[in-house]
Amino acid sequence: MDLRINFVTENTTRKMNSTQKCDFIISKLKTDCVLVFEGGLNPEEEAALIEEAMTQIDHQEFLGYKILNPTPLRMNGLFSRKNVRMTVIAPYNYEHLSIALV
Repeated sequence: MDLRINFVTENTTRKMNSTQKCDFIISKLKTDCVLVFEGGLNPEEEAALIEEAMTQIDHQEFLGYKILNPTPLRMNGLFSRKNVRMTVIAPYNYEHLSIALV
């Protein structure tokens, strides 16, 4: 299985409501794609994603996903410092996926 990673910017997700984000995420997961969301998902979006994924579980085609929320990175810019949050969502069958942000 090839590993495909899509980086999704905050600018892209800002234009989507929760339903659109869920549909986007699940459609990508069904094609065995790992998603990395800049800025992460908020708790309400994660809950909506869990609910929607549970309705679409198919033991032959779609077993679900795993979600990882690495500790935010502290980024030093020229004039400021900020914490950078990300959410990584991968198909359930990526059993050995782990994330390290350094």
